[in-house]
Amino acid sequence: MPVISAGYIGPSLTPNRHALWEEEELPLNVDELVNEVMGQPMRRAGRFIKMVACGGLTCLQSVTLDYLRGKRTGIFLASGLGNVDEILPFITEVFKHGGGFPSPNQFANSVSNAAAFVLAKICNVTGTVLTVSQEELSFESALWLAQSYLECGDIDLALVGGCDIFTPTVEEYRERLNLCCRSTRPLPMGEGSSWLLLGRNEKRGLGHIFAVDFADGKVGSESLLENARTVFQDHCPSGGSLKKIFLPGFRIKADELNFWQQKGWAIDDYLPCCGIHSTAAAFGVARVFREIPGAFFIHRNAQVSGRQAAIFGATKQP
Repeated sequence: MPVISAGYIGPSLTPNRHALWEEEELPLNVDELVNEVMGQPMRRAGRFIKMVACGGLTCLQSVTLDYLRGKRTGIFLASGLGNVDEILPFITEVFKHGGGFPSPNQFANSVSNAAAFVLAKICNVTGTVLTVSQEELSFESALWLAQSYLECGDIDLALVGGCDIFTPTVEEYRERLNLCCRSTRPLPMGEGSSWLLLGRNEKRGLGHIFAVDFADGKVGSESLLENARTVFQDHCPSGGSLKKIFLPGFRIKADELNFWQQKGWAIDDYLPCCGIHSTAAAFGVARVFREIPGAFFIHRNAQVSGRQAAIFGATKQP
């Protein structure tokens, strides 16, 4: 799948840039980001919807919305926790003693596909619009689904992204993600909205996604390395000069990072730039396409249950 453009927003709310942020300061006010990206305020939209819209439009900045005109475009939004910021007040109001009456805005913002719909409306997209939620593998699942739609010829372009927002407190956020010292590296919590625009036959762009693989059991590092060699030989037979980069999800432990380093792979630990959130993989992959040309990469992710996913891709030579 050709990657035509990419964009990422992390907890500092600076599109396609890195800036310092503190876990204790989250969540930052998103309205300045909305004005910067969209040029005007978004009324009657919650923070999650604003983040989705800004992330999608940040990805499209290099091609403009005119690029989508006349093409069958699908939007695939991945989110591990969804719009918790709006869902919790809505549920609290509905289930109050004696029954409550949520506002129309509360209801509209809490609908699971509302954010993807708003982005589709902004982009004038009338094709497939889906929200995918598979915990920490949500982005990989959305990417695989988009790949299926593109290969079947149902769509010409796919705007695929992951968005999860910080919902206080830090302790509650960690509990929602089932984080503990045994299941994750010690990293701060974060949030983000990061996106890829994928095509079918486009020659322009930033590189390619070659494959998205899932495994229900434990896949050893040696097996994944062998898979990587096969993918590399199939898709980059003359790419001996490409850098080899391993991107680890937040449940990938330090001993595995050591394994890949010993095999000659560079480690791009992007998580200090975006913090832990369910769709941090989208941030890591989008960032590689924008910032590391001439690289063959693997992103590896895992759930607490043991299910794993790997994304194989390469960025364009400079």
